[in-house]
Amino acid sequence: MREELFRQNPLCVRCQELGLVALATQRDHIVSLEEGGEENPANTQGLCDEHHEEKSLAERLRGRTRGR
Repeated sequence: MREELFRQNPLCVRCQELGLVALATQRDHIVSLEEGGEENPANTQGLCDEHHEEKSLAERLRGRTRGR
């Protein structure tokens, strides 16, 4: 699935939104599985390492507040 995702769009979607060009290196779930997202192609996107880490951090922080 990762290979197919990068074949369809090899660029980081977040960088593209910002007018930048960077290769996607991480297969990311748009809505994380922990937050109810599904394991299917419509819920995946390619991100660079930096944007994947940024998004993952935000998801971890939301997870901590959900548990309270």
